[in-house]
Amino acid sequence: MDIAYVRSRSNMLSQIHGEKCWPTVDKVSPCEEACPIHMDVPSYVIAIAQGKFKEALDIVRETNPFPSICGRVCHHPCEDACARGFVDRPIAIEWLKRFVGEYEQTKGTKPRRSRRKLAEKVAIIGSGPAGLTTAYDLARLGYQVCVYEALPVAGGMLAAGIPEFMLSKDIVAAEVKYIEDTGVEIKTDMRVGRDVTLADLKAQGFKAILLASGAWKSIRLGIPGEDLKRVLPALPFLRDARLGEKTRLKGTVGVIGGGNVALDAARTALRLGAKKVFLACLESRSDMPAYDWEVAAAEEEGVEMRTALAPQRFVSRKGKKVSRIDFRNVTSTTRDDEGRMSWTLDEGPDSDQSVEVDSVIVAIGQAPDPSFVEGVVTAGGAFSVDPETMATNVPGIFAAGDAVKAPGTIVEAIAHGHGVAQSIDRFLKGKDLKRRRRQAPKEVIEIEEDAVPSFLAKRDRWDMPALSQKDAVRSFEETELGYSAWQAVAEARRCMNCRMCGNCVFGRGQICLETSSRLLAVN
Repeated sequence: MDIAYVRSRSNMLSQIHGEKCWPTVDKVSPCEEACPIHMDVPSYVIAIAQGKFKEALDIVRETNPFPSICGRVCHHPCEDACARGFVDRPIAIEWLKRFVGEYEQTKGTKPRRSRRKLAEKVAIIGSGPAGLTTAYDLARLGYQVCVYEALPVAGGMLAAGIPEFMLSKDIVAAEVKYIEDTGVEIKTDMRVGRDVTLADLKAQGFKAILLASGAWKSIRLGIPGEDLKRVLPALPFLRDARLGEKTRLKGTVGVIGGGNVALDAARTALRLGAKKVFLACLESRSDMPAYDWEVAAAEEEGVEMRTALAPQRFVSRKGKKVSRIDFRNVTSTTRDDEGRMSWTLDEGPDSDQSVEVDSVIVAIGQAPDPSFVEGVVTAGGAFSVDPETMATNVPGIFAAGDAVKAPGTIVEAIAHGHGVAQSIDRFLKGKDLKRRRRQAPKEVIEIEEDAVPSFLAKRDRWDMPALSQKDAVRSFEETELGYSAWQAVAEARRCMNCRMCGNCVFGRGQICLETSSRLLAVN
C-alpha cells in the first residue's frame, strides 16, 4: 500500500467508505455503543461529511426526536468513547447533531403522519423528554395520544428548567411542534390530581397511562435559617427565569451545590443582576458531579468555585432576610452504590468560615413527587416499576424518566421513552411485555490506542463559535452560536469511520488487498 497516499487522504476516510469501500458491517462503533439510545452516529456524521444534510437528519430522527435540543445540552458520552481522541480530539458529535437540527429549522421539514388509525387511546402525564418520546413513538404506530402538562408550556424540564442562554424557548417549541405534527395532542395547564384524575382518564377511554411527571421537588438542606427570605430553591428560581418571571438580584449571591443545576443557577444569577456569584459544594473540585465543560463555562463567566464546604446555617443580621452563610470545612466525601453522599467535617480550630451574602440559591438535588397518584407503588420517593418493561403494579399504568430515576439526563429519558412505548404497544395488543424483547447485542469494535497508526494526520476539531464572556452575561441570548455548513463538513470529515473493517487503517490482521487496491484507485 502507498502509505504516503493514505496519509494524504486520511481526513477523507468517510468519503472512501461512502464511495469505494466496505459495503456492509455487522458491528457497532464505540460511540454508538456509548449512546444510551444507540444512535447510528457514524452514519449521520459520514452523511454530513458528504454534504448530505437531509440524510443525516433522517438518521438522527430514527432514534432521537430532539436533534436541536440534544445538539445543545446532551452530555454526549459518545464523545468520550470516540476513537478520534487517540489521534487528537474526539469528533464534535453533539455539535454536528445541532447543525442538522438547525438545517431542519431552516428547511421547515415536517414528519409523516401514520396512515394507521388505531382505536386505542394513550394518556401521558408530563411533556418532558421521556413523555414526548413515548408520544412520538406511539403516534407513529397509529395510536391516539394525549399529553397532559401542568405547566403553561410543553417541554417539561427542557422548557422550564434549562436556562434560555443554553437552550432557547424557540428551539424547544419547534421540537415540540414537530412531535405535535405526528398527531400528538398536548394539553398544557392541566395538572393531574387537580384538573383531572387517573379515574377521569380511564373513564374517557384511555387504555394505557404513562406517568412521566419528572422530578420537580427541590430537596431541602435541613439546616437552621433555610426559611429566611432570599433563600431560594433552584428549580423554582430557574423555572421563573425561564418563563419570564425573573427574580432581580443584587450584591453577592451564594449557590449551594456542585451539580449542573447549581451551575445553571449561578450563571442565571449573573444575568439577573448579581455583582458577585460564588458556588459552594461539599465535594473537592475533581469530585464535583457537574460536567467539566459546565464548570469551565461558569468560571469563564465569573462564577467563583468554593469547594469542600458544608453549610451549617443561614443567618439574618436583622429582620427575616438572609445575610450570612456559616460553613464548615469538609475533609472527605463518599458516595454509595445508590449515589447517596456522606461526608466528614473538619473539627480543627480553623474549620469554620462565614460569608456575607444578599441571596442564596439552594441546588442540592431534586426528586419526583408521586403524591398525585394513588395505588401505584413507590420506592424512595419515585414510582416503582419493572426495570425491563417500565410497568407499575397497576395493569395499564407505566412510568418513565425522572419520575422513576432522578436525576437523569435527557438522552437517558429518551431511552426510557422508547422502551416504555414498546411496552405500551405490547400491552395494548395483548402481548407478553417481556417475551423476545431483548435482541442479541452486536459486537462492539474495540480500538486500542496503540493500534491507531501514526500516519493519520492530526486535525484538531472545530471549536464552537460563541459569544464573548462580556457579551454573554449581559443577556439570556444563547452563548453558543452553532457551526456553519463548511465548518460542519470539515468537522465531520475528521471521523475515522472506525465501525468499518478498518484492516487497512487500524492494522487488524492481514491487510485487505481489495480494500488496498480500491484506496489506490480513488485518484
